[in-house]
Amino acid sequence: FVSMNNSFNAGIESLKRVQPENIGGGDNGWGILYPRTYACTAANGLSLKPNYIAIDWVHIGDAFEVVHHINFGGRVSTGQRCETGLDCATGSCSIRRKVCHCQRCDEDARPGCSGCAGGEECLEVGDGVNKCIFN
Repeated sequence: FVSMNNSFNAGIESLKRVQPENIGGGDNGWGILYPRTYACTAANGLSLKPNYIAIDWVHIGDAFEVVHHINFGGRVSTGQRCETGLDCATGSCSIRRKVCHCQRCDEDARPGCSGCAGGEECLEVGDGVNKCIFN
């Protein structure tokens, strides 16, 4: 069984869409690419991670970090520009600062809900921003 996440766009427009200053870090950024891989995993019905992630402009963005996270876990990247939580890999956007940050989760949330690594907890550190802190 092969699962593939294709993240291509057509023409020079694709170069404009991958720029890291775009919302979510651009098409190759954490806020766009990570949710697409998560959707691929959910859609295949077997909870299998993608075998391949096809992207354009591989030298721009966070694709290598996203793949490393998918394979080995760890902290989900934050700090990308956002308008809503839908622009962030963690699902959480600081409305005041317009940056992606970790998500404060309730006790019944799925493992890894916050985007923090094992042994870390997402806590509010002031000015409407959350950070992963070792507990």
